[in-house]
Amino acid sequence: MKLATKRRLLRPVCMADLPHYFELDADPEVAAPIGLSGPASLVGVRKSIRQAMRDWKKPGINKMAFTIMSRSGREWLGGINLRWPHGGVGELGYAIAPRHQGNGYAAEAVKKVIDVAFQSFGAHRVQATCWVRNRPSARVLRKAGLRKEGTLRGYLRQGRKVRDEFIFGITRADWKKSRLNSKKG
Repeated sequence: MKLATKRRLLRPVCMADLPHYFELDADPEVAAPIGLSGPASLVGVRKSIRQAMRDWKKPGINKMAFTIMSRSGREWLGGINLRWPHGGVGELGYAIAPRHQGNGYAAEAVKKVIDVAFQSFGAHRVQATCWVRNRPSARVLRKAGLRKEGTLRGYLRQGRKVRDEFIFGITRADWKKSRLNSKKG
């Protein structure tokens, strides 16, 4: 499954992405805000990519991990995934390489994956969490149409530290309403 946005291409994760994901996971500016708790290892990243590739082959709805590329497919920008913690509920996670942050690529990818969750997989809700200190990620989620619903206190453990996360969500009804409003305007 490949997805195209106005400026980007989202394609399934593959082994050719290994050096990019390793670099991303090894960068403390990226790792800490998305909840990675230790230094990245090449073996660990390779294992994650292999699992993501296996997930694509499973029948039915499962975790889908996409690589975000330039529209030409030549430039690697980051990754986004959608998993299903409950029936009809999709949960997003994403990371953009620091040199590409602040250009709207994450919000563009999040919007596209939300559309797929509702249109193709019958989701009734899509949600995401982000660290309370990660203002850029909160901005991405708002820009993509999700609403901040609250704070999950003590939600994520990183080593010995436990941190609070914001939870954002969008329901099918809100998504339909936003699509109607964007067609009118």
